[in-house]
Amino acid sequence: MEATQHPPTMSTWEPVVLQTDSEQDEQASTDVKKQMGLEALPEQLHADFQATASHLDEVQMNHKLVLVAAGMIPESHLAEIEPERQLAWMVEQLHGTMNPDGLSIPLMGAKASDIEISTLNDEVQRKLKIIVKEQGHDNLQRVVPLPSEAREIQAHFINGRLHLRW
Repeated sequence: MEATQHPPTMSTWEPVVLQTDSEQDEQASTDVKKQMGLEALPEQLHADFQATASHLDEVQMNHKLVLVAAGMIPESHLAEIEPERQLAWMVEQLHGTMNPDGLSIPLMGAKASDIEISTLNDEVQRKLKIIVKEQGHDNLQRVVPLPSEAREIQAHFINGRLHLRW
């Protein structure tokens, strides 16, 4: 009886609606293109610079080597000091691309009905869970923290690619 008077306060995973309308994806890509030049946000310019700065790859590799030599697992150390990097690793692992306002992941051969996306708001940060189901195999499941600027998640599955925008 007491449980009905005081509902549980734990966070739960909230599903994200997966849309398959290509017009909305085209609109999102043109919105990003409009923000170039003097109208671009500093965060967007910084993300564009990091995407094209190949000299930083060597620095990151050397940092990993130092961490391994010190007996630390590089990913866990970097995830503690910069949790949003987990999202970039997941996207890279799945051969996707990061955008200033979202990401895109190729899921060729999957159907929209095979993909589940949900978010979780906890005390520390907001998380994203992606599950891709395949018959006869284990599900591919990834849980990663979302950037602090991510508010409402929009998901589109078009031409074998999953597009998430925030």
